[in-house]
Formats: sequence, C-alpha cells, structure tokens
Amino acid sequence: MMIRIVSACALASVLFFTSGSPSLRAQTAPAQVAKERVDLMKGLWRGYYRDMSEAAKGVGDPKAVAVKATEAAAQMKKFGTLFPPGSGREAVPDTRAKPETWTQRADFNGAIDKLVTETVAFGEAAKAGNADAMKAAWPKVAEACGACHGGPPKSGGKFRFEE
Repeated sequence: MMIRIVSACALASVLFFTSGSPSLRAQTAPAQVAKERVDLMKGLWRGYYRDMSEAAKGVGDPKAVAVKATEAAAQMKKFGTLFPPGSGREAVPDTRAKPETWTQRADFNGAIDKLVTETVAFGEAAKAGNADAMKAAWPKVAEACGACHGGPPKSGGKFRFEE
C-alpha cells in the first residue's frame, strides 16, 4: 500500500514538473499546439493589451493594468514555447506562422523577449501610477508587437503570413 502511494506521488511530481517543458510540447499533436498558440495570441489583445492601450490614454485603473501587464508577460513567455519543431506548415498547412519562426529561432525568441521586456516596463509604470511613463512606454510595446506580425491582420510581418 505504501509503495503505491509513494509511486503515485513520484509520478504526479514528474508530470507536474514536465507539463510545461518544450520536450513534452514536441510530443503534442502539431494541430493542437498550433491551435493553442492561436488561442493564446487572440486572447492577448482582448485580455491584456487592449486595456494597457487604454491606460496609456489615461483610461482605466493603473493598478489593475499593472496586474494585466504581469499576466501578459507570462502569457508571452508561454507563447514562445508553442512552436516546437514539426508544428509549422509542413504539419499544419493553415498555420499563419512563417517558416522563419523556426529557421530564425534566435530572432523569434529575441522578439518575444523584447515584447516581454517592454510589457514589464509598462507594468512597472502602471504599478507606480505614472501616467506619463505609461504613455511613453506604450509605443515601445506596440513596436515590439509589430516586430513579429506587423500591424493589422492583413499586414503580415516577419513571423506571420497575411490572412
């Protein structure tokens, strides 16, 4: 009985600590991981960046936006893990991620890191309640977003095909 409990605890620990690992993600079906990255990206604007944009214009509660900025940065870090090898157009023909996402991985990771950095800076300004700093930080966040996919959906970009 004790061996079963210990074995179950050990298995649970392994599953818990490897659930977000890239090697485990690589085992996920390519279409599933592609859908997960699309869903996450769609939620970023609605759930976080739209409110940050409004806060940069002086609308909304800066403290609440500071929390959203922290959450957005965490979501972007997760987003970077959703591009395992084999999840591009060769496996998921309707993905909007360009091959450069995989062939220029250092640039892609750098673009994500830049967006995370700018989002955190915006969050710090919001946490401090500094409206001028938020207003100054927002264009840097927007530029970092555009580094990957341009602007509106039809603009394409370095790592995203046009719709």
